Amino acid sequence: MSNIAEALKPLVADLASSIFFAALLFITGNVYIATGIGIAIGIAQVAYLRLRGRPIALMQWMSLALVVVFGTLTLYFHDPRFVMVKFTIVHLAIAAAMLQPNWMSRYLPKIVTETLSVAELTLYSAMWPVLMFGLAAANLYVGLTMSPQAWAWFLGTVPTAAPWVLFGLQYLAIRMHVRSILRRGVAVAAE
Repeated sequence: MSNIAEALKPLVADLASSIFFAALLFITGNVYIATGIGIAIGIAQVAYLRLRGRPIALMQWMSLALVVVFGTLTLYFHDPRFVMVKFTIVHLAIAAAMLQPNWMSRYLPKIVTETLSVAELTLYSAMWPVLMFGLAAANLYVGLTMSPQAWAWFLGTVPTAAPWVLFGLQYLAIRMHVRSILRRGVAVAAE
């Protein structure tokens, strides 16, 4: 379980402002509070990293930009369809950020990045933008063709569950894959 926590820690840090924005919007139902606090957290996080001389990952910049830009647009337009479609744009932006080859390597333990080939790491990384593009298309369809209640149900279930399912499946697959490679190496060395 500690391996999962270690894998999630940098991703949660990179997406902190977006996570706080979504959580506060869900908890309070107040877009003004969620937007203000999300923006403040994102700016504070980037300022903290800058002051410490640490690099700011692409996902952190993207998370901050999504909260600032789309939070501000949501406040300005007050249109429920815009809010619904906004999540399609968010998923497209995340997918675009994930198109960077081997973007996932930053979040993987050293044993994984040293054991798997670049092609294997690229394959595992490529699964995520495919998922995000699929979620973007599904959100656009549901947001434009169904009732706000149906969209709210969709948003609360599918985009929430799908990344966790992929994460769990990928975690198990990578773990089994690395173990298999390491066992083969031990067996060859023993011969």
